[in-house]
Amino acid sequence: MKKQLLAIAALLSFGAANAQNYYHFPKTGTLAPYSSLATATVVVPQGSDEFLSPAQTIPFSWNFFGNAVTSYKVSDNGYITFDASEATSVSANVALPSASAPKNAIFAFWDDIEFKAISGSGVKTEARTFTYGTAPNRVHVIQWFTASKKGTAAGGTNYLYFAIRLFEGGVFDIVYNDASPSVTGLGATIGCQNADGTVGYNLAGPAADFPNKLGSQENATDKVYNFRYGVQPDNDIAIESLNLPKYEVINNNISIKGQIMNYGKANLSSFRLFYSVNGGAPASMLLSGLSVNTLSSYNFTHNIPYSTPTGTTANIAVWASLPNNSADGDSSNNFATGSIFIGAKSTPRRVLHEVFTSSTCPPCKPGNEVLHEVLNQKVGEFAVLKYQYYFPGAGDPYFTLEAYNRATYYGGVNSVPNMMVDGGWADNPGGYTTGIFDNFRQTLSFVEMTSKITTTGNKADVTVDVKPLGQMPAGTYKLYIALVEKNTSRNVKTNGEINFEFVMKKMLPNESGQAFTFPAADQTKTVNASFTFPGNYKLASSARVSSTGLPTGTNYAGIDITKEHSVEKFYDLHVVAFIVREETKEVMQSSWSAQDWAIGQNELEKTLEMTVYPNPNNGNFELKLPENVNNGIVTVRDINGRLILTQDINANNTAIQLEDVSNGIYFVELSANGKTTIQKMNIIR
Repeated sequence: MKKQLLAIAALLSFGAANAQNYYHFPKTGTLAPYSSLATATVVVPQGSDEFLSPAQTIPFSWNFFGNAVTSYKVSDNGYITFDASEATSVSANVALPSASAPKNAIFAFWDDIEFKAISGSGVKTEARTFTYGTAPNRVHVIQWFTASKKGTAAGGTNYLYFAIRLFEGGVFDIVYNDASPSVTGLGATIGCQNADGTVGYNLAGPAADFPNKLGSQENATDKVYNFRYGVQPDNDIAIESLNLPKYEVINNNISIKGQIMNYGKANLSSFRLFYSVNGGAPASMLLSGLSVNTLSSYNFTHNIPYSTPTGTTANIAVWASLPNNSADGDSSNNFATGSIFIGAKSTPRRVLHEVFTSSTCPPCKPGNEVLHEVLNQKVGEFAVLKYQYYFPGAGDPYFTLEAYNRATYYGGVNSVPNMMVDGGWADNPGGYTTGIFDNFRQTLSFVEMTSKITTTGNKADVTVDVKPLGQMPAGTYKLYIALVEKNTSRNVKTNGEINFEFVMKKMLPNESGQAFTFPAADQTKTVNASFTFPGNYKLASSARVSSTGLPTGTNYAGIDITKEHSVEKFYDLHVVAFIVREETKEVMQSSWSAQDWAIGQNELEKTLEMTVYPNPNNGNFELKLPENVNNGIVTVRDINGRLILTQDINANNTAIQLEDVSNGIYFVELSANGKTTIQKMNIIR
């Protein structure tokens, strides 16, 4: 009898240990088309507290704990439930499983959370949903957008961005996009449980802190917990990502790199790695002598490089097998694909920076300062334009609807400053670095571009030359042209900035750009455009009608570009042009007419003959202007590109006085009549 009881106990113990439940894998980074700033449907509105949404339909067949579910409800407190009988939002979180917790639920970050409005800001606080991808690979997203801990001030140092993604086919993950690094008082539960609260997976909590408090909405920094249902196998290897160049030129060797994750219970000591290009014979290698712990990653490089042939797209398939020389417990995750476009020849990329900013935004000042520090080290390698925006508060008086529509093109801008780099990145320029710049700069370009501008009174005439160096990647292309004022100062508001550089004034023909077809290789296509700024200069008192309304139509108080303008100095206008592959929004190349501050005199067109005298001097000097120049703008920068002075001058006022500057080399730049010249100057006190 005793032996029978022991046998029954052992059987029950074995069954419990091998019961079907969820387990998880940690990851870092998300890929397009997922974006924390995507346009979405609001299901829990701003101002909600202790709110459970109406039932939301899942747009595809989906199983949870092995059972089909068709709809869910969203709680402001950081979870969803598939239980239609749930009627209230529960804020007091507990460890899982628990009969007191919401049933049949996924807990992304279960805590006492609310969506309090952020005073004086257009930033939305809400839970919303969206779906991306195509069948059978659709992804349905439930996102908590700018949520805050109950009882704390909304925004500022108390914001949370996180989401649940339901993948067509059955798995789900939780994405932690961003939270203020200084947010405190959080104590959450992360996990899931079944329909009666008897089986659950408690990944963390009930006192978990937010997993990604970096203050960054860049996709690459997202923290992701991927959940799978079943029993974790002993040996399971998955290819997490491939590290392949996007573009390459012919006759180069490419190392096939990537990352695998050990999803098995056992330590991973070996596996075999394969890759094939365009369906050809696979290249194989054995990786051994490893020690990769469970739920740990390993970066691989195949020992046989791929040599790029002439002008083709390399479709690369990579797969792994035989972890620990054993059968793989889940072969569905062993395979990854990527492609490399191979061009005939390349040219350096001029990296485009599109910045959404405002003179009423306190973080915009340090953000712009960091950006300029980076760009000052990258002379001749960048282009930049800034969209002055309509929030926070009254917003920037130079805001136009073209800026709003550019933000909409990128899925909307819910906070400023926000910067797009070559159509991607989408983050605060305060976190920009030379390393990030270099990553974009190192991406090859296969097209050359130049831009020129001539201003006559209120009219700007623009010429853009585009020359492809060979076959371009397949896609739909557009050319965008923006007129920017290099320096403005009349739109000063509340954030401490007194000068605003590279301010977008008008896009030609508009912010939607124009369809573009590349000519034959090494042939130049010229696009001409012109615009006459209408009416008179206007300094708007407010960028919008109310503190909460979005600008729609012409019902706003900003600049109406069909009737008026905000150009302070027409001779200070420059043009930024860029080619975009619309499918991915990637900027393929950009150009601008402005001369970078530190370009040597021998590289400048001698279109203006300015003289600095005396030179050397003690910081007090005068400028001799060309006969045809009656007024202009002068900027002085030091040898590191830091702005020392900006001053309007005219024929009767050409004296410059620099105080508190050190001895050394400086650059004096004159912009007038749509042209620019730079003179080197030596200060010796």
